[in-house]
Amino acid sequence: MYEITATPASTLESTIATIAHDPNIATSLLGALAAASGYQLVPARRTSHKRCATLSPYKSNGQKKATAAEPLREQNDFNAIAAYLRTTGNVRNRQRNYTLFICGITTGLRVGDLLRLTIGDVYDIERGTTRAHITIINQKTRKRTTDLITPSAAAAISDLVEQIRDTNSGALDPTWPLFQSQRRTKSDGTITPLSESQVYRFLTKAAAACGIQSHISTHSMRKTYGYVANSTLAQQGVPAAQIMETLQAKFHHSSQATTMRYIGLQQEQIDATARAIDSLLACEPTAF
Repeated sequence: MYEITATPASTLESTIATIAHDPNIATSLLGALAAASGYQLVPARRTSHKRCATLSPYKSNGQKKATAAEPLREQNDFNAIAAYLRTTGNVRNRQRNYTLFICGITTGLRVGDLLRLTIGDVYDIERGTTRAHITIINQKTRKRTTDLITPSAAAAISDLVEQIRDTNSGALDPTWPLFQSQRRTKSDGTITPLSESQVYRFLTKAAAACGIQSHISTHSMRKTYGYVANSTLAQQGVPAAQIMETLQAKFHHSSQATTMRYIGLQQEQIDATARAIDSLLACEPTAF
């Protein structure tokens, strides 16, 4: 027989406080209670919760969020940057920077893939001519892609290759990077490619000098490719669904909505809708 005796309130409060502040005691007590009842104490699963979207320009760690790159929407902006890169800055870098800009917009390749190009990827040294296409393994998707080298890109590449040949006293190696940094490795003088940060600097500097207000970065070249492709093909009467299907395949996007948002079309359509409604409401009152 067991005798039930009353426990002073002060002692009970002290015991509860001890358990509450010591997780080890609480765990042991719960384990004992579970075993006595025929149950097993199992650690609770941690569930992940998606964070709500926020309009704050800062991340949870206090760092500022990156601003999405925008395409060049006006031909005048494209011409201004191209002319700036070709005529301004270090003379040795002008043709290189201009050629990278032209190739980025006409091929739609990511800047990382552009910087991995070798002379042999785009230029046939034996024949002395540019190749018809660029065929590479895409760095991000690991898929083989083939892109046309357009006449303007071919002309820029030919001029750049000749400059590289002259700089190296007539020598030309197909394995050399096409877009070379002026800095070479100190150990053996190996020619190294430009870095993405260097490309970012000369592009943003050119955009600022040309008075372009859009947020321009290395990704703007690829987005401009998509934006111009859409507007040009639409003017030629190609159905919108076919254009989006082509661009979706080109960019390896999971949906056409992603492609539209990527090249800035989704927001343009939203803005156009708002303007159309505003125009309608500004007219004389009529039945909708």
